[in-house]
Amino acid sequence: MKLKFYSNKGNYLTEQRYHLNTPAKAFWNERSQQERREVYGNWVDLFEYEAEINKTDMCLLTFQWSYYVQHDRVPEAEEEVRAARKAGKPMVVFSGGDYPARMPFEGVILFESAGYFSDLGYRYHSAIPTFLSDYVEEYCGGQLQLRGKRAQPVVGFCGQASTSVAQDAWRSLRRLQRDLQYRLDFSKLEAPPFETTSFRKRVLRAFEKPGIQTNFIPRRQYQAGKAGGMSAQSREKLDFVNNVLNSDYTLCMRGGGNYSVRFYETLNLGRIPVFIDTDCLLPFQDEIDYKAIFPWIDMKDLPQAADILMEFHSKLSNDEFRALQVTCRSLWLEHMTADGFYRDFASRLKRIREL
Repeated sequence: MKLKFYSNKGNYLTEQRYHLNTPAKAFWNERSQQERREVYGNWVDLFEYEAEINKTDMCLLTFQWSYYVQHDRVPEAEEEVRAARKAGKPMVVFSGGDYPARMPFEGVILFESAGYFSDLGYRYHSAIPTFLSDYVEEYCGGQLQLRGKRAQPVVGFCGQASTSVAQDAWRSLRRLQRDLQYRLDFSKLEAPPFETTSFRKRVLRAFEKPGIQTNFIPRRQYQAGKAGGMSAQSREKLDFVNNVLNSDYTLCMRGGGNYSVRFYETLNLGRIPVFIDTDCLLPFQDEIDYKAIFPWIDMKDLPQAADILMEFHSKLSNDEFRALQVTCRSLWLEHMTADGFYRDFASRLKRIREL
């Protein structure tokens, strides 16, 4: 049976389409169901749009939460939440981007990209993955490339992590300025709790120890901000993919937002992430035991990070090491693709409705 969802079309104008929640974006058009599958994925067969709130299984906040905040439309969101409560329906909120959702109401079901695990007050709280194309198809000819185990683990990282002392100081001052503006209510955009580029430098240094072979390409700027147009970005993307493929493990840590796109990319390519936890939120973390799959290093344990990784690596046989790469790829296919995520989402919502 399909899951019916309701969103308020009365608040929607065509020029706001980019900010819609994804199910509404998939169904609020003239496409056939087959065309929807081709554009959005097979997950659309799990849902149908219901125009009457009293007949729906759930309400989806019409736009991404960040849209309401940045466009001073929070009262509209509050009105939708009140309507869902009055109808006795669960309210689901999606929030993308680098900023955590700080909502003025409790009891909603929140899926966000840059959330904090310790945030409380929600009926259910989970991350939504960054949806990617299939890198194995795109870069590896459709064939998963497995690495054999070496005596020393090869640890990779390719990304923004190279700054001078002066740049570190400037970035720290900039972060403090943003934090002050947010706290004084001059800005709606929350600053990170620390300067993230210098934090990445600290993480890289933690793994530059005897017994570990590093494969680091620290960059001065974020890939998407590189000058030179799409050709330069494409070259850097290929460098990034090759860095992951040519490493046993890839360091995955937050950037400007409290999440790592690199984490999803590493799983996508069938490589093993070393996850640096900064109170991060991952998809369906209450059901998937991530810590049992790959090296998980709490931020406070960073001084012992190299030892943690070497101990993890030493316990794996060659067969287990290769099997773990397959497990990581399967984790992405089954839970981090749009089809996998929305299948899990539908299953979770059905269970919530039965409570």
